[in-house]
Amino acid sequence: MVKLKFQFWLFALGILLAVSVAVPANATTYLSHFSKDQYLMTKKTIHTTNSHYKNIKITIPKGTVLKSSRLTKSSKTKHPYLTINLNRLHWSLRKAIIQSSHNVTSTSGIWAKTSTFKKVHAPAYQTYFKQPYTGTIGGLIWEVTKAFPLRQQYKIENCLRVTDDGYLEYFTGYDYWVNKMPAPHSAAKVEKFVKKGKADYLYTASKVSGLNMKQVAKKGQHRYRLKITKTDQHMATVNPAQDKKYDESVTISIRYYVGGKKFYVNSQVIEP
Repeated sequence: MVKLKFQFWLFALGILLAVSVAVPANATTYLSHFSKDQYLMTKKTIHTTNSHYKNIKITIPKGTVLKSSRLTKSSKTKHPYLTINLNRLHWSLRKAIIQSSHNVTSTSGIWAKTSTFKKVHAPAYQTYFKQPYTGTIGGLIWEVTKAFPLRQQYKIENCLRVTDDGYLEYFTGYDYWVNKMPAPHSAAKVEKFVKKGKADYLYTASKVSGLNMKQVAKKGQHRYRLKITKTDQHMATVNPAQDKKYDESVTISIRYYVGGKKFYVNSQVIEP
């Protein structure tokens, strides 16, 4: 019996040694199996450059939450990498690439190492907006009664959003067709997010100028509160054809109230 136990422990020890040799303790591992809208958090500070031109230095701090691009495998190493769309992050992180002369907003490829990124759930503060048909969260809410006709959407509008990394940004004179997210008129980090029914409450330490925020405390990180309410009201905007002889389509928008003011988001375009 003792001999059998001894042989068993020798066998188990052999298995452990074989595994330790096959998989080194310092082996690099990579992320895989991303969901449709996968959010990540950086586990360390990332130093990279812009894609294609690679002439702008970009630093993304440890602890930054971001929505990932899809994973792509290197043709040489077969290891997965991803890029980061800086348009979706707050101003200080996207400033260098936005102010550059290049019409590029993403980083160079970054190896999708588990030592660099970890998967996280979509942050609650991004749920202030949800596209009704795609389910995509986070996006621009426009400060107008309803959508302009498509042929007039060169007009300048005011709007707001919450970035992937949790900053409430308010834009004035926003160009509808802009490719790069410009500097916000005012912004503040969202310190707390509360959802009650159809109303969302965003708390910040400082007031975002231009938005009707309520001061709820004299000190601390939750001094100002913005209420965003989605309604069931749908508005229709008729899009006439260029010759104006008939209607080309109809844009359906959904009414939101932001700090008591009327805002909207586009829902869908219906064509005959």
